[in-house]
Amino acid sequence: MEGTDAKVIGSRILECRKKLKYSREKLAEAADVSNSFLAEVEHGTKNFSVPVLARLCKALGVSADHLLFGRENAPDTSGILQMLSGIDPQYLQCLEELLAAYIKTITIAESR
Repeated sequence: MEGTDAKVIGSRILECRKKLKYSREKLAEAADVSNSFLAEVEHGTKNFSVPVLARLCKALGVSADHLLFGRENAPDTSGILQMLSGIDPQYLQCLEELLAAYIKTITIAESR
C-alpha cells in the first residue's frame, strides 16, 4: 500500500469495526482473515492485498475510498429520506414518477 499511511488506514478500520460494535474476531471471520492479522492491520504494522481490502469493505459496509483515503463517495440522503418518511403512502407512486422524470431531465441536460 505504497503512498498510504498504514496506521491511518488501520485506525479507520478499527473505527468502523467499533461503530458496528463488532469484535475483532467477528470482523476477522467476516473478512476471512485471522484475528492476529487483523490486529496487525488495525495497528498499522501489516499491509494487506486488494482482495483483503475488498473483503474488509464488504464486511464493514464501507467503500475502499473511505478506508484508504477517508472519503465517502455516497452523498448524504438522510434529509430526503426524512421528508419521505412523513409522506402519505398513497402519494409515493406519484413522487417516484416525478423524481424519475426530474432525473431524466437532468441527465439529458448534462449530456448536451
